[in-house]
Amino acid sequence: MKRSYGNAYDSLAGIGAVIGYRTGKILFVGIRNKYCTVCDMAERNYCEPRTHKCYKNFDRNASSTRMEADAIAEGFNDSLKMHGLIYKTIIADGDSNVYKCILHNNPYSEQMVVVKKIECTNHLLRNLCKKLKIVAETTRPKTQRKRGFIEMRNVVKKSILKIRKEVIRIASVRNEEMQPHHYKATELRKDILNIPSHIFGDHNQCKERGYKCEDDCVMEKNYVPLLKLHGLYPKIETAVTYTRCDQKVR
Repeated sequence: MKRSYGNAYDSLAGIGAVIGYRTGKILFVGIRNKYCTVCDMAERNYCEPRTHKCYKNFDRNASSTRMEADAIAEGFNDSLKMHGLIYKTIIADGDSNVYKCILHNNPYSEQMVVVKKIECTNHLLRNLCKKLKIVAETTRPKTQRKRGFIEMRNVVKKSILKIRKEVIRIASVRNEEMQPHHYKATELRKDILNIPSHIFGDHNQCKERGYKCEDDCVMEKNYVPLLKLHGLYPKIETAVTYTRCDQKVR
């Protein structure tokens, strides 16, 4: 079994676990194996395998990405039988395979409960950085490229971690406020939408949102007009809006 971040999904084994968010207790562990040494040796020698305890429980020809989804879905299917619990919400990464598999199995159809999904903060921020990196790597033919395009790409590239840190900062500030949850959520969405302007030097909305524009993370020059000129700013806003539209946990 090996760890992969976005590629090389060819592992022969996989593990999926269901852990309670508030208790931290392990509720279910599912293991999937595509390989058995005894069975493999027998197949190579064109003979029947000897009597053994075989742990192969997943199709060798099936995609390895399905193993995690299959294991987690089993945990949801067995939650009532094992613990008498209904898992109404799953906190997971941006990969929709697990969630789609759970919805397909519809484990709580008799209870008329549809499982909802919340994307975890770590994966949400990782996906945000990926999207911003794509913006920073935008290419155009030289005939369509305006002067300063490469410079603006570099400005975006250098600002990716600044944007990530700013999301974390304002989320922390809003979380500590003694306000109703719905109010904090609404204001946080507005704060996140203002991040691109704030980071790239346009502070027209910053005072209203309570930003401290003297921080080191802020650009001295206003790059927003130039980013708009080269068509990069709308792409940045789209990436940040993705973060705003998702539910997050700490």
